[in-house]
Amino acid sequence: MNFGTLQDVETRGKTILLRVDFNSPIDPSSNTILDDKRFREHIPTIQALEDARVVVLAHQSRPGKKDFTTLQAHAERLERLLGMPVTQVDDIFGSCAKKAVRESHPGDVILLENVRFSSEENLTMKPEDGAKTHLVRKLASMADLCVYDAFGTAHRSQPTITGLPYAMKTVAGLLMEKEVSMLSKVFTSAPKPVTFVLGGTKVDDSMAVAGNVLANGTADKVVIIGVVANVFYLAQGIDIGEPSKNLIHNLGYDG
Repeated sequence: MNFGTLQDVETRGKTILLRVDFNSPIDPSSNTILDDKRFREHIPTIQALEDARVVVLAHQSRPGKKDFTTLQAHAERLERLLGMPVTQVDDIFGSCAKKAVRESHPGDVILLENVRFSSEENLTMKPEDGAKTHLVRKLASMADLCVYDAFGTAHRSQPTITGLPYAMKTVAGLLMEKEVSMLSKVFTSAPKPVTFVLGGTKVDDSMAVAGNVLANGTADKVVIIGVVANVFYLAQGIDIGEPSKNLIHNLGYDG
């Protein structure tokens, strides 16, 4: 699979929009991030852009959820992991965001506010339509290049995910490059037998993937874990405990 990477572009002195996936489990009562695995996965990309002005775009949860919140805690965690100051701006594309970017210097890292605070980011649309949104047009005008590193959200068709690449030059970050390269190997040249391990809370998606890779011969076996496995156990009448049953009920998979 051919796609642009950091090796294909000059970043020194440039202003870079870096789309990451910092969406993490949070304790709503204390706004404490419970797991920073996703932060750590993006650190190499941020460090590779040390000669640029890095403007980080991220989201946390979605409207209506208890953990839909600002990115202040995310900025503090990122600062701790990087070992350097991170400027958190309570704005996405307004005057405060523009001022912060304009006054930044190469080597600076800025984290803008939760992009899902913008109503347009919560819409699903074609990439070409996403590029025309007010959100994307304003963000694109603030930078020279977009680096897309949010592999965990790459399946979504929302403005900062699929619209930005239509609006400005975009390349893959190190995490995105690694994940896509590995997937390409799995689907084209992985030695047999191949086993897929599927879990998470998106049971419908996991089942769709399982059916597809088994049908087309990509996988020889699929192992399901976590919530996906518990849904099957529950359907078979196996007691999985009240916490697990409550989670499945809240996710809407017990009907």
